[in-house]
Amino acid sequence: MSALISAHRGGGEDAPPATLDAYKKSLETGAEYVEFDVRRTRDGELVIFHDERAGRGGPRVDSIGYRELCERAGYHVPELGEVLELIAGEVAGHLDLKETGYEWEVLGLAVEVLGADGFVVTSLEDVSIARIKRTHPGVRAALSLGRELGSHGWHRQVELRHGELFPLRRIRACGADWVAVQHLLARLTVLGLCARHGIGAMVWTVNDDRRIGRLLTDPRVDVLVTDRPRRAVELREKAA
Repeated sequence: MSALISAHRGGGEDAPPATLDAYKKSLETGAEYVEFDVRRTRDGELVIFHDERAGRGGPRVDSIGYRELCERAGYHVPELGEVLELIAGEVAGHLDLKETGYEWEVLGLAVEVLGADGFVVTSLEDVSIARIKRTHPGVRAALSLGRELGSHGWHRQVELRHGELFPLRRIRACGADWVAVQHLLARLTVLGLCARHGIGAMVWTVNDDRRIGRLLTDPRVDVLVTDRPRRAVELREKAA
């Protein structure tokens, strides 16, 4: 059985990624999931925005209001609610929480619009996954593996990467149902570990044809995350 496909930031084949147009186009690709990064602005708006800052060298998203974010971004930054409404009944959501502290707010809205089984939520932070599973045990939550380590010292980098290459203790401690793992880490250790322990695996972000084809047919992969969902669907159909 082939892996399901998640359109990363709505995909970038037909419209600029993470825009409302990209999410509209993602519904036509055949992907089963649509991925979006969730942040909260200073005035409390839950928005779909990948970067920590609004533009290179700009202010942090959580330090400015929604209107200023749109002005600095140069486009209408989608709000979480409008994207959830857009995909409801069409595809499953893949909500990637970029920060901690607003899990209950995001989950409450997502469950209301999509239902508890209508999405998966991912986070790099163990504490975030633990909060989600404590308050919404029926929601599927995946611990993300593949943190950028450049801002940490060498010893801390080694410690963090070890915890991602051998994450079983972390997975059990936070209660994660799945992992969402960067594709290089997945190939090294994580897919084998997940297969041995019955843990679901999402693999991100894979864009070249050869890797897409290989991972789509890997029985250890449940969901493949890609910026090219339309192409991934084509490759899956050819393989079938």
